[in-house]
Amino acid sequence: MSLPQRGTFAVVGSTTYEVTTVAHDAVTLRVPRDAGRLPSHLESGVRRDGDSWAKVRKSDLERYFAVSVTVEWQGERFDLGRVTGDRAEIHSDSPPVADRLGLEGDQYNGFRATVPVAELTVVDVREKEIHV
Repeated sequence: MSLPQRGTFAVVGSTTYEVTTVAHDAVTLRVPRDAGRLPSHLESGVRRDGDSWAKVRKSDLERYFAVSVTVEWQGERFDLGRVTGDRAEIHSDSPPVADRLGLEGDQYNGFRATVPVAELTVVDVREKEIHV
């Protein structure tokens, strides 16, 4: 099963990019190796993983938004975190759920576990526009 990607995104030149950092008047976009030409940018470079990055003015964004994903695992709902291959990080703020399912963490920083993607069911995907 493929999980929806969560995070912050920006559309530039009709292409959607992951936003990696935010400044007052600009965002830095992750540009995958296979994405082709970089969007019009203020500066750019290459990340350690081989993908490029491009710093773009917020005024040049066609759309700027965040995506949150809620999943179900072991009969409980969790926020989806990072997905790497066939494993996904899930987050909860419930001590009883964390205790019952053996999640790591604490009541101040939240609880988390890394579980097989195949064991997750997507419950909800929400997009929220970010005003520039």
